[in-house]
Amino acid sequence: MGDGGGGAGTPLRNSLWNLLYRVVSGTDHSGTAWGAILRGACLAFFKETIDDLPVSDNEASRRALKEAFFGLPDHRVYDLFEFLLTGERAGMKEVDRKLLRRGLNRVLEEEGATVRLLRDRFVPLPDGIGLDSVETARQTLSLFDQDAAARHLEAAVGFLSRRPDPAPKEAVREAVIAVAAVVHTLAGGPAGVAMGTVAPVARKLGIPPELQGGIDSMLSRCHAASGLPGGGTADVPVDFAEAACLVVFCSSVINLLLSRAGGKAGG
Repeated sequence: MGDGGGGAGTPLRNSLWNLLYRVVSGTDHSGTAWGAILRGACLAFFKETIDDLPVSDNEASRRALKEAFFGLPDHRVYDLFEFLLTGERAGMKEVDRKLLRRGLNRVLEEEGATVRLLRDRFVPLPDGIGLDSVETARQTLSLFDQDAAARHLEAAVGFLSRRPDPAPKEAVREAVIAVAAVVHTLAGGPAGVAMGTVAPVARKLGIPPELQGGIDSMLSRCHAASGLPGGGTADVPVDFAEAACLVVFCSSVINLLLSRAGGKAGG
């Protein structure tokens, strides 16, 4: 969370805590929510002993969780929110999870964080365009029953969001494989997979040569940065920022291919 100044007492961390506080306290009509969350977090996230927790004292539980929250390293704050959103033993009510999902990206945007929440995972996409592109690709892949491509795109997002050390090369590798899987399927599954190009389906989908040239140029960079065979002999370095850009680009290519495939089918 160092991207937006996420240390203890900084605006980003303060705002994230304030969101959690408002959500949990706003629906805690029984006065037991903080105790349940504290117990669940100690059991399954902090992995601490629970016999001395003040779970019967809701206010003391809130203070204890707050102290633990502000004592976490930056990247672990995001881990904690992912646990609260998805953990079976997190002690969170489903209504609270929905409210957190609704408010987190607004807080992240307001505080200048370089991550956004995407399906309960914090990914390094600092703007709505990148977020929308990846999410649309995921939804469209499901619509077209492109399970293999969807798995690779999911893996790409996972490598980007891995904390504390993202894996940029692995993220690009999975993204370019996702594009290749879509091309392979739309081309009718010929022998072999065309990596780093949309040439096998360009004419079929009516992609103009100049557009194909631009797409293939970027996909060639993705292929080279991925470390996959055929992408070049040199070990092409790729940093975190470029990897995020290339994953978004591959998502956009997938959106274009499937949109045109759907249009051809509809026609």
